[in-house]
Amino acid sequence: MTSVPADQTPHREARLAYRFGVAWVFLLVGASVGALLRLVTLAPQAGVVPGHVLHAHSHVAFLGWVFGAFFLAAQHHFVAPERSRSYDALWWFMQLAVVGMLASFPAQGYGIVSITFSTLHLGASAVFAARLWRETVAIPAARFHLRAAIVFLLLSAAGPLALGPLAALGLRDTAAYPLAIHFYLHFQTNGWFIFFLIALWVQLAAKNGASDGAHRYRFSGTLLVAGCVLSFALSALPQVPSAWLQGIALAGGAAQLAGAAWLLAPRPSAKQPARRGIAAVLWRVVAAAFLLKLLLQFAVALPGLSELAGQRFLVVAFLHLIALGLATPALLLWAIERGWLRPGPLLTAGVTLYLAAVAVTEVVLVLPATFALLSRPLGLPIPALLLTAALALVVALTLISATLRTRLARS
Repeated sequence: MTSVPADQTPHREARLAYRFGVAWVFLLVGASVGALLRLVTLAPQAGVVPGHVLHAHSHVAFLGWVFGAFFLAAQHHFVAPERSRSYDALWWFMQLAVVGMLASFPAQGYGIVSITFSTLHLGASAVFAARLWRETVAIPAARFHLRAAIVFLLLSAAGPLALGPLAALGLRDTAAYPLAIHFYLHFQTNGWFIFFLIALWVQLAAKNGASDGAHRYRFSGTLLVAGCVLSFALSALPQVPSAWLQGIALAGGAAQLAGAAWLLAPRPSAKQPARRGIAAVLWRVVAAAFLLKLLLQFAVALPGLSELAGQRFLVVAFLHLIALGLATPALLLWAIERGWLRPGPLLTAGVTLYLAAVAVTEVVLVLPATFALLSRPLGLPIPALLLTAALALVVALTLISATLRTRLARS
């Protein structure tokens, strides 16, 4: 079976390319806000609250960039061409909600305005999820992972929705409050992000001769789903340390590794496209980041290492690994293969600097925990190094922006 052909009319391509450019702007803005956050951490500024800036950074990066780009990919590959246009208004509504969050979070943190825009985006994402579940034309091999992604997207919403009631009940300073936040982050990054990307990969692989049938993908997907659910125990361990939670986390890590091994096992019937140059590099980075994510989740669940799961720098490093080391390179690769990024020295330079900046950020974030584990002093200017890497990331994204093939088209 081959994937359902997407609408490839020039006008449709122009509109999708333009909206990909809009999502890309959110990534560039989110990275710039992240650099501002590093700056105010290093040199506090009057009137700038780091926590408020952090909320703006994370919401724009997650919802403006990753969600926005995922929406476009779903609209293009998982929705019938004749129905695809009906999703446009919903996409633009969600972008307006992201702009509202970007404007309000730095000023008030979680206040009435920012919560209103966040709630509007949450409601729109639920409408998107319900429509995609009902109307998807994904091939059977991809449909399991796509619907798992949708379930995790909706499930993750329980985290932020619980924050208000928890605060009203006076539980803001208890373990339940940070656990609700980690619930959202876990099922967004390890659930929605990962399973959507797998669904997209499987859908596109069908064009290259993969014909193993849905059962093989469903088996690996079942292991990955079980592992994702069980590995949430890793997020709970710092709040509620216990041997049985550690055992659940370890089982979750093992299930994910087994699922990935089955998913990535060589398939004689599948012919991978001949990727060259920077596209080949991005493909290897995506695969390496995926495997590294799974290995880390298994390793941190091991006895003697589980205390690392609660260290803030390591949690931030893990989130950056998925968002910047896995999801963004995958979307870059997708855009290159769609022809939305112009190949050449500028793109190569931008992607190379981007990958270097992400790698440096990851290393610098894990150094404090590594040296603490070894009971040795670090002696490095961590905030200054993180600021330097953040600025390099902004420069890299700006270089890549110059290669975008987006032209104004009616939405």
